[in-house]
Amino acid sequence: MNAGSHRSGNMHRFVLLGLFLVGAVIFWRLWDLGLLAPEAVQRMVGAHAVSAPFLFIGAYALAVLFMVPTLPLNLGAGFLWGPLLGGIYSLLGSTIGSVAAFLFARTAFGQPMARRFRARIFQSLANMLERGGWKVVAFTRLNPAVPTSVVNFLFGLTSLSLWTYAWASLVFFFPLCYLFAYLGYSTGGFMLNGDINRLVRIIAVSLGFGLFLAAGKHLLTRGRNGNGGKTDAASSDESDDRPQV
Repeated sequence: MNAGSHRSGNMHRFVLLGLFLVGAVIFWRLWDLGLLAPEAVQRMVGAHAVSAPFLFIGAYALAVLFMVPTLPLNLGAGFLWGPLLGGIYSLLGSTIGSVAAFLFARTAFGQPMARRFRARIFQSLANMLERGGWKVVAFTRLNPAVPTSVVNFLFGLTSLSLWTYAWASLVFFFPLCYLFAYLGYSTGGFMLNGDINRLVRIIAVSLGFGLFLAAGKHLLTRGRNGNGGKTDAASSDESDDRPQV
């Protein structure tokens, strides 16, 4: 019975992986052929104005799931629908795609990173997720230097709950989605080539580096305060133990 269940689980896992690989190959092929290029999306919006937002959100979600670059789509959304609607459409696509990647990883591989590890880095990650998983999600969503597509799958392997992951992604994806939609709106979104494309990447890297510095300073300050509190407590204990003259 156990052997049969194990074989059935492995078969289920192989089927999921096979479907994912087929979908990824097809989607990347469409991207290479230019069928998902900004110009093609722009033509689609012109031909199907009513259904275009839904098609865009679906295409954006699949791009996130299959790890296709989404920055041109985010910028293009701002160019087509303005910074607010473009940001919201990109936000919905990002969140749906991220949840899909999370569920795929958890269904196919379970939660191996929820176990206790000897390696300090994995143990630290597990502890952070237990104490406040939404903060870890928020940090990755607010930092454009973090590879979102990879992180989506990694979160699915941890003990983080789906609800916490979903709402934290929805809330903390919005600032960058709005920012890039605004950049697309103000720079002519889909005509991203040359200096404009390099400028956007420089802005993204700068924001990510600044967030890393801010987070590192915060952690160092907390560590010093914690050590200072322990030192003060130890000094107080020592003074209490001294004999009175």
